[in-house]
Amino acid sequence: MDIISVLETFGVPVAMCVAFGYFIFKQNKWIQDDLKRDLDDANERFEKIVIGLINSQKQMQLDVKDSKASYHAIVEILASLSGNGLKEKFVNARKRDNDRDW
Repeated sequence: MDIISVLETFGVPVAMCVAFGYFIFKQNKWIQDDLKRDLDDANERFEKIVIGLINSQKQMQLDVKDSKASYHAIVEILASLSGNGLKEKFVNARKRDNDRDW
């Protein structure tokens, strides 16, 4: 059957309903296949970016903690080598700082 015979037999409204049904079918197929795959790929990229940022932040926190520990060790060594009572002052200050961190 060609298009003109369908129009003569069923009329324009029925032919338009068939055309719209076909359009909706093709559109849903596109959404389910191509668009879904593209969205999944984008989501996977965003997950990798977020995981990378979290890992970087954790590494930075560990580096800061190590730097703080090294700084406190150097201060303690210098205070103990000075011999003029600075050791007690810095050790007490460090204890107060540690108490505030908790």
